[in-house]
Amino acid sequence: MKYLFLSFSTIIILIACQSKPTKTDSVPGGLEDGFLPPPVWNASMQNLKRDMLTLEPYIFSKDDFNDPKNREFLSKEIHRIAAEAQNVKHDPVVLTKDPTVRFVAAGFADELKRADENFKTGWFEYSRGQLAKVTSYCLECHTRSNEGAHFKSNETVRPYLTTLSVSERMEFMIAFRQFEPAYNLGLEKLKLIVEGQKQALESDRIVSLSLLVSVQYMQDLEKAKKVVSTVKKNSSLPTYLKNEARLWQKSLDQWDPNSNLNTLPGIRNFLNHRKSEIDDMRAIPSLLALLTEGLNREELGETLVLTGETYESLKRVSILSLHKNYYESCVRKAPRTKWAKICFKKFTDSVNLDYTGSGGTRIPTDIKKQVDDLKNVIER
Repeated sequence: MKYLFLSFSTIIILIACQSKPTKTDSVPGGLEDGFLPPPVWNASMQNLKRDMLTLEPYIFSKDDFNDPKNREFLSKEIHRIAAEAQNVKHDPVVLTKDPTVRFVAAGFADELKRADENFKTGWFEYSRGQLAKVTSYCLECHTRSNEGAHFKSNETVRPYLTTLSVSERMEFMIAFRQFEPAYNLGLEKLKLIVEGQKQALESDRIVSLSLLVSVQYMQDLEKAKKVVSTVKKNSSLPTYLKNEARLWQKSLDQWDPNSNLNTLPGIRNFLNHRKSEIDDMRAIPSLLALLTEGLNREELGETLVLTGETYESLKRVSILSLHKNYYESCVRKAPRTKWAKICFKKFTDSVNLDYTGSGGTRIPTDIKKQVDDLKNVIER
């Protein structure tokens, strides 16, 4: 229930995600060289916000959501939301400063579409859970760069905020780009966690979010040091976090604020000497910025490889796992380079890992087609 609240609250604030017009690049024959543009949050997004506010009271109540008397109304409203998400327009002259927005927007719309389909087929609770998953896309949209959305104080006041767990409250604050309050909350709770407390069970998530805020979003060495120091000092925290803190400390020890993370060679050298996921968190903003510059095919391919590898390293701690998106983009954007073959292998390895279990490897038909399509791009 708390998670559902967080989801819908963060969906509602997506209205603030906007992009600035810029020129796109193309090669002869019409093949787009740059990434596809992000959505322009127009009247469709205004409608989406309105519909979410209408649905909010029902989503927070399992009984109301499953009440047969509300079924027709909810079916209509959920379908309306899914349609609005699909209909958000893309401006053909807009190229995002961060290509990740395209992945996030597509995933956001797909999740709402599945929620609509599941509700219509009678999977009501599954539909509710599907709606909850879109939280990650909202958070990712609002934390892409220092030029992200900004919000008025009254937009961050939600009646259920005090009922959320610490990590959920931190995610809510991050979605509203309230990085300082999120960091302060995480640091405070890490200091006070006592073994056996409910908060101890989510200590891993609190630490991860505290590091993401201080390193990736705020890029603040001193704040990151305080997080790691707090983990090492609190004897009630799990042993594995203590062990990881030693690696984090090594990353902090080699953190040079004047280091060259503005060029591909600089980023490459930095990641070749990575000590922990803190280094990946530091690299992501630089890689995303680099992807918007005028790279040639070879440089673009290598940058996409590094970005995919960095996101893959952060699968456990990041809000979204986007590594396969970057590997796929690498194949499509730099098909005639050595990087395309490297990315294709990384993509297929990741797919096999995702769909391998005790019964063997069973890859869905649509995923197999995706793999075959990428293979054809390289061969062609």
